[in-house]
Amino acid sequence: MYRPSLKSGWSLIILMVVAVGLFVLAQLSYVTIKTENYETKVASAKLMQAFMDTIRTEILHSGIQIDPIDDPLLTGLIGTRISSITTDRGLLSEKQAALNPNLAAVFVEEFDKLKLEPGDYVAVGLTGSNPAVNLALYAAMQTMKLKPVIITSLSSASYGANKEQLTWLDMESMLYRSKMINFKSSYASLGGAEDLAIGLTDNGIKMLQEAMHRNIVPQIIGADLQENIEIRQSAYQDQLPQETRYKAFINIGAGLANVGSEPIAKVIPEGINRKLAEREYEKEGMIILMSKKNVPVLNFRRVLRWTKKYDLPSQLLEKPIAGEGTVFSTKVHNIMISSICLFLLVVAIVLVIVFDRHDRRFMANIVDPDEEL
Repeated sequence: MYRPSLKSGWSLIILMVVAVGLFVLAQLSYVTIKTENYETKVASAKLMQAFMDTIRTEILHSGIQIDPIDDPLLTGLIGTRISSITTDRGLLSEKQAALNPNLAAVFVEEFDKLKLEPGDYVAVGLTGSNPAVNLALYAAMQTMKLKPVIITSLSSASYGANKEQLTWLDMESMLYRSKMINFKSSYASLGGAEDLAIGLTDNGIKMLQEAMHRNIVPQIIGADLQENIEIRQSAYQDQLPQETRYKAFINIGAGLANVGSEPIAKVIPEGINRKLAEREYEKEGMIILMSKKNVPVLNFRRVLRWTKKYDLPSQLLEKPIAGEGTVFSTKVHNIMISSICLFLLVVAIVLVIVFDRHDRRFMANIVDPDEEL
């Protein structure tokens, strides 16, 4: 004869509460997993923040105005829309997104992929168009103790380092004088069209040359773009000690002497490139020339692509905290806690089943007086 379980409903209610409690505990239990080179990444991010603080202090001391609308974080790293040394249009959103000290950790990650070690020589070609990206690069190189040979295309796109008295070389010198970096640009060119700032006024060119002079950086100046590229190639080679080679060429932005031409700049992939020399290009800038020497290229052009790749905010509503974000660490569910919770739940279910069966057997041995009649 079928006999329903005589087990109290309270046991099932208690089991449900236990199950829900264990589920919540497992769901809320996380463990932080640090990424590779965690300490180096944090150190580089903190160094970039120190760079930004130093430059901001010097800018305020010099009396240069900071626009609170274009530069809401008041870093001083956002330039004007137009000036006498502005060569091209630039996206304000790109400049603002780069004002994140954690961007330095992105370069550490990429350098690790390139297997760069302290003391390695790297060739660097950059522009004044996004000084915050330059700071991120410098922080990573300084932290990892690399030996960069840097050539700067000094003019800038909109909202970059395009104030006549606050060019990229001026910012770089602030850090160098403060002994926060032990390297600086070896040479500089005018940048812009043909790498000769074609289209700028005579006054604009004069301002760029004065910036080179006051920062004691020699100028690269040839008759045309091709000659400027050849001079750059010789300059990089002259700065390299004998019996050594460049372990990477790092390109920031789209300086024509580095990319060769604007169409080429658009087709060269962001990130690490090792096989660019396998293709034919109409004009060969330093990127291609270095590739032909089997030097891997790190191409960094569009900031927003990198912030998306490394899960960094594309819009900064408040000052970021150096050392925080998925580029440094990630949170995952604690497997140990989850396993313990599962084990305890199974034990609770087994106990309910065992005691339920025990009660079934006990009730089966009770004689019903009515059945004897």
